[in-house]
Amino acid sequence: MVARDLKIELASDEDSLTLDREQRREILRKLERLERLEEEFRQTREELRRAREENLRLKRENERLRTSAPVLAASDRTAEAGGVPSSKTFYRRPAPAGKRRPTGGQPGHRGHGRPRPTPNAPPVRVTLDHCPNCTTKLGDPCDSFHRTITDLPLTALLVFDLEVFRYRCPGCHRRVHADPPFPPHQQFGPVLASWVAHQRMLGLSVEKVRTSARESFGLEISEASVLALEAWAAERLSPAYETLKAQVKEARAVGADETSFRINGENGWLWVYTHLSATVYQLAPTRGRKAVLEVLEGYDGTLEHDAWDPYDAIITADHQLDPVHVNRWLERAEVRHRVEPRPLLEERTAKLTSAGHPPEEFLRFVDGVRAIYREAILVVKDRERVPRAERRAAYRRARRAMAALLRVDWRDADARRIAKELRRRRGMLFTFLLKPGVPWNNNGAENAIRQGVLLRKVSGGRRTWAGARVLERLLTIYRTCRKRGEGFRSMVMQALVGPNWGYPKSSP
Repeated sequence: MVARDLKIELASDEDSLTLDREQRREILRKLERLERLEEEFRQTREELRRAREENLRLKRENERLRTSAPVLAASDRTAEAGGVPSSKTFYRRPAPAGKRRPTGGQPGHRGHGRPRPTPNAPPVRVTLDHCPNCTTKLGDPCDSFHRTITDLPLTALLVFDLEVFRYRCPGCHRRVHADPPFPPHQQFGPVLASWVAHQRMLGLSVEKVRTSARESFGLEISEASVLALEAWAAERLSPAYETLKAQVKEARAVGADETSFRINGENGWLWVYTHLSATVYQLAPTRGRKAVLEVLEGYDGTLEHDAWDPYDAIITADHQLDPVHVNRWLERAEVRHRVEPRPLLEERTAKLTSAGHPPEEFLRFVDGVRAIYREAILVVKDRERVPRAERRAAYRRARRAMAALLRVDWRDADARRIAKELRRRRGMLFTFLLKPGVPWNNNGAENAIRQGVLLRKVSGGRRTWAGARVLERLLTIYRTCRKRGEGFRSMVMQALVGPNWGYPKSSP
């Protein structure tokens, strides 16, 4: 690389300077050190370039994750923005740092203290023979204190023979007998059937029901028997289900919603229709208008729903577009515009989630829609009676303000798309102001459909359409009993054996 007889030519002198061996070695060592430093510099510069690229990639990945469904589901402010199912949303906010959440019911809610029970069993007396301090023998007690204890009865299977008496008819001379209330070859009674139906509606899988029966009662029961008992209860409840299904058309206001539900490995849909006195479920192979017409054809009340087009097939009803669903459109658009999603009824300043200029035109549209809805909702929210004149005045103000906002030629793509949908449904935006008794939101149907979502998570759906019919009947009776404050198991028992059948009241 460098010659041994290295010479340094002096530009300003004609003579050349000859270096000795040691000087040449020193220069060679310095040159090699410079070459190593240059190589290390190139490596460091390459590592810095890769680090900058990795940092940029991580920033983009972090931004993507911050607006993804799993992350948004951890906050009630952002869950609906990413289209997260309501079952993944946690609505209870944590207590502020350094403060404890107050015990008892939340402000504005009625108390739910458990009433003091009345004893129905002999008392349990706790006595003492010797003093625990000095071991002196004690005499009669001087006084006592009491505490009411509630416990479960000791479990024991009720096993009995079913004896069916036969008679000789003196008229036709035939041998006759009463029909047993149990299906042929049925080995289990109605109490067990009602218990199985209840456990299934609570979300337990068939295997967990079998485990609970074995560990709680010492009863070995097969999977087929569990499904047969569930089907027996659903069959006897069919008349009650059809009655509730027909009564939907008589309600003043009905909230509707739907969700996917797999049947026999294929796509099916679970529909729910809820009103003040009942909740009705329907499993259908379609998400189209055919399923809606089967239940609501001819309905002339107020139908509250999201913007799913098949609900528009009920042309005889007044319609109410759920404002909460409209706010979800706004929240999803805010996520795309790097704005933290905001609630509908609480006025908040827009907060950007990343650096950059705020989307001013989009924010004007979003703030305008929310402000109009907020003013309209506060007229009826938490008020039992609102004068008709006040309702009509608020309705006119909201219609005029929304019409003016939607007439603007918005250049933002999301604002233009949402405005177009609101213009198409302008007749159903504020129906709750004109119709007393119509809630301003569709929370009833949203909460009811969540029960179906939970069951879908447990079982993944139903294997057959016969099983789907079992589910829709049991789920309808179960949720209706809860809404009315009635006992589901007693309802099933009455459907299975009737109120006057001589069933054993207790175990021996």
